[in-house]
Amino acid sequence: MSLSLETACRPFLPGGLPYRSATQALEISRRYAGTFLAWPQLPQRSPRERGLIQSMCGFPGAVIDHARGSIHVDRALAARRLDELSMAYLEHDLGYAALTPDDAAGLAELQRQAELFRSAVVLKGQILGPISVAAQLTDEQQRPLIYDQVLFDAIVQFLRLRIAWQEKQLRAVALQTIMCVEEPLLDIIGQPFLPLDWNQAAEQITLVLGGVNGRRAFAAGGAVEWSNILLPPVDLIIADVVSYGHGLVAAAVPLAEFVASGGMVGFGIVPTDDDLLASTQSEILEQRFERLIDTLARAGVNRDQLVRQALIAPTGTLGYSSTETAERVLLLLADLSHALRQRYGFA
Repeated sequence: MSLSLETACRPFLPGGLPYRSATQALEISRRYAGTFLAWPQLPQRSPRERGLIQSMCGFPGAVIDHARGSIHVDRALAARRLDELSMAYLEHDLGYAALTPDDAAGLAELQRQAELFRSAVVLKGQILGPISVAAQLTDEQQRPLIYDQVLFDAIVQFLRLRIAWQEKQLRAVALQTIMCVEEPLLDIIGQPFLPLDWNQAAEQITLVLGGVNGRRAFAAGGAVEWSNILLPPVDLIIADVVSYGHGLVAAAVPLAEFVASGGMVGFGIVPTDDDLLASTQSEILEQRFERLIDTLARAGVNRDQLVRQALIAPTGTLGYSSTETAERVLLLLADLSHALRQRYGFA
């Protein structure tokens, strides 16, 4: 399950960055990423790069309002085109879910500069997950598609093709990749108005990840039932441990099994919120990390293995931040990673 290198508290960058230039975003990513380089998503460059639109442009019946920066699905148009998606899914036609350079300038720029990045050990791709997509994507009457089983199933099929297409592009640049499904709204699971339970949500996420041949990652925000998400197809989980570290502690037993089998844990510990950032220093985050590791070790997770298989990450995307905030976060991320690698003898 593990990559062919020790993760060992290295930095793990988010995909979203606030730059309008793909060349600048890639240069910044390269400066701070180290071993793990994510292709940059640039929502401030174009509405087409906002998470929901970038994940679902090209979906049957999808209508993008460029002026408003929004996307919805026209049901009548979708009904006429769903068979095309079904056929592409059955034939594993990845080109059906391809992104254009206008949809993903950072990915296109990485491909253009491919020779510069072949030394990157791991290239990371990312996509919005099926629960967060279906909860936000609506029809023309503003009804969320998560309540329509046919369209929800189609969303899962489309995302599976799109993440597989992404992986194919990255594998043409680097031998090792890790593809991440991001679910910032996963904490809606379990609410009484939602027609999904944790097992069903995990099943949909697993289906999307099933399109990935290489390493698979899963990132979630909010109060997550991690015991339901530590799935066999997942090699890496990324959790916000600033506000929701207790969720990992509550899942200590399955987490211990996950780590023992080689699973990696991304600790989202560098805050992206401006107010929290203002009072945060690397030393404070180092102490916070150590306290959480101690707590997980007391709960039964192998301490040495957990630290060796850890990655250090921000709490969320930087795509909508200011450039000053983003660079403060990335610098803090690099400093914290360096301090922890020295602390544990990895440097």
